[in-house]
Amino acid sequence: MISSVRIVGSGLIGTSIGLCLKTAGINVDMVDIDPSTAKLAQDLVKSTPISTPDLIIVAVSIDVNQSEVIKQLNANQSSIVCDLASVKSDLLLKVAELSDNAANFVSLHPMSGREMSGAQSARADLFTGRAWIAIDENKSSKKAKEIASELISICGGSVYWMSASEHDEIVAKISHIPQILSTALAASLLNISEEKLNLSGQGLRDLTRLADADSKLWSQILLENRERLTPIISELVSQLEAVQENLSQNNADKMRDFLTKGKSGKAKIPGKHGAKAREYSFLPIVIDDKPGELARIFNECAKAAVNIEDLSIEHSPGQETGLITLALSSADCAKLSDHLEKLGFKVHPAKNR
Repeated sequence: MISSVRIVGSGLIGTSIGLCLKTAGINVDMVDIDPSTAKLAQDLVKSTPISTPDLIIVAVSIDVNQSEVIKQLNANQSSIVCDLASVKSDLLLKVAELSDNAANFVSLHPMSGREMSGAQSARADLFTGRAWIAIDENKSSKKAKEIASELISICGGSVYWMSASEHDEIVAKISHIPQILSTALAASLLNISEEKLNLSGQGLRDLTRLADADSKLWSQILLENRERLTPIISELVSQLEAVQENLSQNNADKMRDFLTKGKSGKAKIPGKHGAKAREYSFLPIVIDDKPGELARIFNECAKAAVNIEDLSIEHSPGQETGLITLALSSADCAKLSDHLEKLGFKVHPAKNR
């Protein structure tokens, strides 16, 4: 059982894990090469120095990940060591080559994060319900794998074991490509005036959310996984070229086919905690642009004992009203709609999507 953990790297991911472990009653030692970064994380987590931790988690940038893993393995013979890098490539081969303690190493990747970086953005619940990829390496001892599984469980995640090659291939498709597309779309907005961007809705904000990520960190990640990304990008370019051609030829059938395939792909994405995606009802509510309106709605949701699955807000500067759309189960939607209407809220007919 894990009782003490040293976390090397006090950024978003490392500090979030530290907060989670501390909440579970585990002693945590936060360290970082930057003294001010380390101090912030130590204060947040209430860190205590540990001489011989059960587990050492390496949560550093990808350019120094390999050297730090090997350093920690060689200096701490009795500790299990895990890394969290988002590209594995030849990491395991290098560990086996440069450390006599490779049996104590397990490579992990939590599939969670935020567009904001740093310890100041850390959250203890960042990994709740999230998938963790664990690299199934035969050099890792049974104890090391058990410790890794326990860590993931404490953080509220689910473990998926796979090879390093499988990992790099899948994260290229489900994590790295979305980052590239979001960034490309956001970069295209540089030629549009802020006045005209005031017209944008939630869709543009959703699609460009990832573009706010750390450019230094992500440039390292994308370059490290370039061999997997290059053919996927080529395929996407071909799809966009086909769309361009179908638009120029006014080909409605092929455009519908393109959009239908996208809808089918979207439907494959699971719902919360990996469960089958649920069909929600969406309840639009018009609110006045004044303090406390959102809080009023949330308070009434609590009184009505309904669960909000998601929400979106549409509002432009200078507009006196805003539109908040709540996503709920069909039963909760009908219940909340009736409850809010009786209180005088401007509720509109629910829609299913």
